[in-house]
Amino acid sequence: MPPDAIGGASIAVALLDEAIRGPIDPLGPENVIAFGAGPFAATPVPAATKHAVATISPLTGRLTDGLSSSHWSGALRRLGLAALVIRGASADWTLLAIDAAGVRFLDAREFLGDSPGETTTKVRETLGDRRWRVAAIGIAGENGVRYATIDNDGRQAGRGGSGAVMGAKKLKAIALFAADAAGVQVANPDRLRALSDTLRVRAVGAETAKYRVLGTGANLRVLQRMGMLPARNFRDATFEGAERVTPERARESPQTYLEKRSGCAGCPVQCEHMYVRRGADPKKAAASEYESVWAFGPNCGVDDLDAVLDAIDRCDRHALDTISTGATIAFAMECAEHGLVDTGAFGEALRFGNARVLAPAIEAIARRAGLGETLALGVREAARRIGGGSDAFAMHVKGLELPGYEPRALQTYALGLAVCTRGACHNRAAAYDVDLRDPSAIRSDDQIVRDVIEAEEVAIGWDALVLCKFVRHCFDDFWSEGAALYEAATGRPLDAASFRGAARATWRRKRAINARLGWTPAEDVLPERMNKPMAPGAHAGAIADPATLERRRALYERERAAQREAVVV
Repeated sequence: MPPDAIGGASIAVALLDEAIRGPIDPLGPENVIAFGAGPFAATPVPAATKHAVATISPLTGRLTDGLSSSHWSGALRRLGLAALVIRGASADWTLLAIDAAGVRFLDAREFLGDSPGETTTKVRETLGDRRWRVAAIGIAGENGVRYATIDNDGRQAGRGGSGAVMGAKKLKAIALFAADAAGVQVANPDRLRALSDTLRVRAVGAETAKYRVLGTGANLRVLQRMGMLPARNFRDATFEGAERVTPERARESPQTYLEKRSGCAGCPVQCEHMYVRRGADPKKAAASEYESVWAFGPNCGVDDLDAVLDAIDRCDRHALDTISTGATIAFAMECAEHGLVDTGAFGEALRFGNARVLAPAIEAIARRAGLGETLALGVREAARRIGGGSDAFAMHVKGLELPGYEPRALQTYALGLAVCTRGACHNRAAAYDVDLRDPSAIRSDDQIVRDVIEAEEVAIGWDALVLCKFVRHCFDDFWSEGAALYEAATGRPLDAASFRGAARATWRRKRAINARLGWTPAEDVLPERMNKPMAPGAHAGAIADPATLERRRALYERERAAQREAVVV
């Protein structure tokens, strides 16, 4: 393992870099899934009991790396494991069980068709102890939906379809048992405790108030007010029904909705706000996260909060990525408008604004039934199969569906989205932060490129430590303070400069993996719709001009090449 692979995503990516030497079938046995433990998992560091998952995406054909958290992450570390690598494929459905006694491969056929939660319950009964921690796929992963996720403790990793890769390997679940609940040994307990206490105090301060009070769903009102809330498959930039699906709507109606709060293990923020209509099954409460609510609400033109929450719950039970699922349904709605698919394919009118079509569409996708068979491939491949010019409204980068931010109104984000090694991901470079701080600012190409590179490197640093990005504003100097936490936990020397260098090394590995898989710069473009002016509103007429994007992308490549040359020298 290279010394600059310090933990989490950097370890998982380094392992993939060793394993993937050329083009492969992501759903073939030659693909690898690498789980990288966070170096702070099961330690006193708050918001850090997390792990990373890296594999080759069946949705994009390129590297995808996801993050998850909670007790499974802690069990991985308490077992003394820095990483877990899955190779090959099983002849039949398998449960992988790991404890202090070793590794077992058990028959998992009885768990087929079960949700991750149901699988967890049955695995614990089978193995005879409720303390087993389980990561599992649902029916979407079993059926090879290309944006299926892996679920553990109600948390999902899997944009890009890591759940489908597990399914192709016939691996239903991975169960971990670490009897020692006291945590893991650290190099400098007193120093780590002091640093952790400081971070914990900051993590319940003003910088995380939004997440504690409402969660990320608070972004709905903000983006609607700013005129950059994508709606109806990015045709509009505001949504007249936005207010009806906000978490504020649910919170302000306690007689109608039950609110449940939760969060990841060891995290003081407790950001997850879950809602369900009173009188319904409380177990079906769904998290009102911005991306999920946006995907089934504004992006599908739906203003029915109950239908949106039900859609999120269904995706969780089937282990489906909510962004890709909602984006694919919105794409299908636009296809139906153009007569390219049957508007009655799901038994309800497949049109923007019809809340009743969400549930049957999700079921058909998860089970790959009817039109769901095509939509289970994601919008890029679905457009290829549907034809008729439908690629003009397939909203993706490198095959990964766009999240809920408007690139035409966020120019730094537009470049970050295009060049991201994962595809259309807002978490691998929070470049939109720069734009949102001052949307009216005119930035030079040089500044935009520098901001994108900085956002990428900071994100990789966070994902190496696998700290929750919701506490990203709780540091005065992330590189030095993150390095100090790492050194206190592991005993390995790390300063700010070497930490940033490790982040750059991980970026180079990501790019190298993609290049070996066939990536070319021609893939670093935005959807065709981004070339068309935005609808009337605060940013009317704004576009993500292809020539401007190409000029900035070329400058980005020169800057990255200069970094590589500096390393060689």
